[in-house]
Amino acid sequence: MNNLVIVGHLMKPHGFKGEIKCAPETHNISRYAKLSTVFAIQGDITTELQVEQARIANKVWLLKFKGYDSSESLRSLVNADICIPISERLPEPEGKYYLSDLEGYSVIGEAGEEIGKVLSVEELPSVNAFRFAYKGKEILAPWIKECVGEIDKELRTVKISEEFLQNLFDMRVE
Repeated sequence: MNNLVIVGHLMKPHGFKGEIKCAPETHNISRYAKLSTVFAIQGDITTELQVEQARIANKVWLLKFKGYDSSESLRSLVNADICIPISERLPEPEGKYYLSDLEGYSVIGEAGEEIGKVLSVEELPSVNAFRFAYKGKEILAPWIKECVGEIDKELRTVKISEEFLQNLFDMRVE
């Protein structure tokens, strides 16, 4: 799925003519209007689908796929993620980031020296966090203003407060 990105999550059939509800997972809820070929991914199974019709109702997309003409025919798609090729991804709004794009960024301390590389950005229940190796340990640095500073897309860097990380480590030792 490396060349695909999730734009929605299929829920349950809507009505009896082959429409299915889809929870948008994109910053642009009007994205449904540009969908043509999508990929439904559920576990190890990927199904290519042609969008025949798409509309919105109460902030939920209603999608109709070519060849799926009844609610019964949609059963195998329930709970699948809807993906598109990464090349069709919309640009992120100013000041926002696609979390997957931040992987591999250099982690820079206050002195401007590289202290690690972003392994991933984790979506935790209360906050997102940068996972990276720091002083021989893999840690999660919370994406809060006290810890994370400037993110530079051109230089591919994330500034992290080493003082905050040290305080985090000191709290865990006690």
